[in-house]
Amino acid sequence: MSEVLLTFHCAAADAEAVGEAIRQKSAAPLHQRAEAVMGRDFSDAMTGEQVSGLLRRSAIELVTEENTVEAIVAAVADARRRSPVRWQVVPVLQRGRIA
Repeated sequence: MSEVLLTFHCAAADAEAVGEAIRQKSAAPLHQRAEAVMGRDFSDAMTGEQVSGLLRRSAIELVTEENTVEAIVAAVADARRRSPVRWQVVPVLQRGRIA
């Protein structure tokens, strides 16, 4: 099986629900960080974000086996959240731990 980096971008208020949904399907460590997204695509923005032009989001990442992506994405889709979630998958060519 090949490993992939699965990243979810969600509203900051939805990060906990998205993280819990992922944990139900995967034991992999989750990495979460706050993001400020500047752009012109406001389809996911709340009214205040549309006015300021700045979207407050959280990114949640995990490395997982490629065959688990579908189940994890489905769990996030079913999670209780207020806003849309964007996601992407990229292959992991190498990884390791430096002690």
